[in-house]
Amino acid sequence: MSTARLYDFSAAHERRSSRMENQKQGHFALFRSLLSKEWASDTAKFALWVRIIGQAQYKSRTVEFDGVSWDLQAGQLVTKVSILARKLKDSQGNEKSPKQVRDMLEFFTKEKMITFSGNRHGTVITIINYTDYQGDFEVTNEVGNEVTNKRSAGAASGVVGVTKQVTNEVEQSKKLLEQEYKNITQTREAGLSGEKKLTSRQAGTNPRARGTNPRAALPDFDRPLFVQTWNRKAEAFGLPRIKGITTTTENGIKRLWKSYLKHCKDTGNQPTSADAFLTGYITHGYKPTRWACGENPDGTKYGIDTALTQKMIDKVISEEV
Repeated sequence: MSTARLYDFSAAHERRSSRMENQKQGHFALFRSLLSKEWASDTAKFALWVRIIGQAQYKSRTVEFDGVSWDLQAGQLVTKVSILARKLKDSQGNEKSPKQVRDMLEFFTKEKMITFSGNRHGTVITIINYTDYQGDFEVTNEVGNEVTNKRSAGAASGVVGVTKQVTNEVEQSKKLLEQEYKNITQTREAGLSGEKKLTSRQAGTNPRARGTNPRAALPDFDRPLFVQTWNRKAEAFGLPRIKGITTTTENGIKRLWKSYLKHCKDTGNQPTSADAFLTGYITHGYKPTRWACGENPDGTKYGIDTALTQKMIDKVISEEV
């Protein structure tokens, strides 16, 4: 199968700046035969496919996404359909809809190019035969063949020099990718010198930043009432019932209460009691989507924890409170 070359010997005299830019961005292989595929004429599909390959991990690692740790293998990435949709824009800046992106992912699945699955925290996309796109053997074989075919010692010596150069660039590219990944995923104290004293918020000691501000603490509330209120909602929409309040659910309730207090402060309203607010949020505020009710590819029904995601909380509070 014909492939796009990872290194072009005719371009050995290009400016150093161009070569360094390629090192910083990394590389992967695209097959020329891809252009002959009928679906490749769809610029959105083509752009999505290139983005998926480009964002996939090239080796196993654990990443943080949406507050959750994900153990990814080579050829996998974790994202959300809505995020991919925002990245696909036409010349006018119009984004694709999440449904359009999901349809494209389904198409790639039928073509046996990827598999994907996910939950409310993220979607893991796995590229089938990922090594075909991220193999350093393309560089090694190409340089090796050039050395073998050269008859003169001088020419062979020149290619060996290129071999070392390309090998070094591949290794440097990997190191730069790892460093750039750390820069993206880790919190940095940008603009702060080592001698400048950090503020309490920057140092992580601010009570509000640590979530220990007593004014934002969740007061005691009627737990049996909360369970009963949710189960009535669950029965009405065919959602999973609960027997009690798990740690995950309680964290969601704390997140809900904290967001409610912030909204009251921003709008100048006086907060009501915890029981009244929590009951009102579940009974009148939260409206399960068709997706949450099971109208999704897996037929999964999402319960109380989906009702307590930050995105849903912001939506309900801004509209209903």
